[in-house]
Amino acid sequence: MEKKNSIQFFLLVAGASLFLFVLTFGLFNVANAFTNEGGGNDYFDEDTWIGPILVDGLSKKQAIQLLTQETSDWSINQQSSLQFVFDETKLNGEIVQFLLDESVEQALSGEHNTLYTQINKEEWEATISNLQLDGYRELIDENRLQQYILNSAANLIILENPIHIPQYFKSVSDEKTLMVSESIQLGVSSFGSSSWIEKHGEVEVKVDQVFSLNELLLSDTEGLYNAQFQNEVSSLLYKVALNSPLSILERHITTNNEFNREIGYEAFIDKAHDLRVKNEYGFPLTIESNVIGNELTVSIYSENTPVKIQTVIKEKKELKQRVIIRPITLDQQERIVPGKNGMEANVERLVILDDSPWKTYEVTLDTYLPVHEVWYKYNEELLDSSGSANGSTGTTGDSSGIGIGNAVNPSPTPPAIVTEDKGYEEVEPELGDEYVGK
Repeated sequence: MEKKNSIQFFLLVAGASLFLFVLTFGLFNVANAFTNEGGGNDYFDEDTWIGPILVDGLSKKQAIQLLTQETSDWSINQQSSLQFVFDETKLNGEIVQFLLDESVEQALSGEHNTLYTQINKEEWEATISNLQLDGYRELIDENRLQQYILNSAANLIILENPIHIPQYFKSVSDEKTLMVSESIQLGVSSFGSSSWIEKHGEVEVKVDQVFSLNELLLSDTEGLYNAQFQNEVSSLLYKVALNSPLSILERHITTNNEFNREIGYEAFIDKAHDLRVKNEYGFPLTIESNVIGNELTVSIYSENTPVKIQTVIKEKKELKQRVIIRPITLDQQERIVPGKNGMEANVERLVILDDSPWKTYEVTLDTYLPVHEVWYKYNEELLDSSGSANGSTGTTGDSSGIGIGNAVNPSPTPPAIVTEDKGYEEVEPELGDEYVGK
């Protein structure tokens, strides 16, 4: 009897346990149904990925919610741009459309799945339009460019650096090609060319790298370069940079072109003033230097693309010096301090695409003011009643010198006229306005 009761009790407990299990499982399914709006128990298994996002243990609805948040963050934080030669336009995150429903529906549980994306055509056209490439888009492999952007988006990789369109030209030669080469005759007092060629005969400027001539010179502790040679190198480098895809970040000129550089191409440097350029071309640029006799040549090599750069001196005019007459007394020596005409040059860069002019960029207006010739002469009419010189302002005359002879008062013992080659040549170079631009 006791044994029978034990069996009945055991069966009762087992039945109650089964009932509770079924009830609990049923309630769980009901709750899950409400939560997922009929999604059932369709949860992703362990180690399930959609793009770079882990979605294991999530329902499809929950996975879409997570992907929406992650892709929105990518779009907001997108900081890249499209760069073409000297133009740049922002690459808006909205240029990519994320196909979340399709990505979740096609995802296989327990596997690494694709996060599907597509280009927003309207945003794409607006972005390309900002670069003014109409008529030249056939040069660009836009499908390859778009695929690079889409692959980055599908892996939620933030594009921080500019995307250089020349990298996506259909026609690009891997062979290094001469882009530009310029030469100058080194001055008699120039010193340092041998050391320069030995240490810096070939310099590579990587993509997005800023090249500083001062940093290069300061790092060269063994190089001996006088100011004459430094400014010859900087001016020649500036000229070849203007005729290449290098962007000009910093460049200076002197007030009166003290080192007699080619007008429009002077680049003055010292410890406080630099020449800095940036490679935004999309390919590494190699700067090569060599010296033959007394001639320094600087050349730039890179991949061969349809892009060519030419510098144009749009307008160059001479600024005439004047003659300033300053009176002296009889006990002073007459003399002439020669002057120097000034110059003004308007420099532009012309970008040539596929052998046809595409766009012109204004670079700078270089102005060198004239140094006026000064005549120190005895002239009684210009002296005050006390017989002293009439101040320092003097009188301005025409550069032709007309009327100068009549301005000298006849004297039984006129002072000798001494011509001195002084003035601007003995003055330390004064710095002109800084130029910063493309």
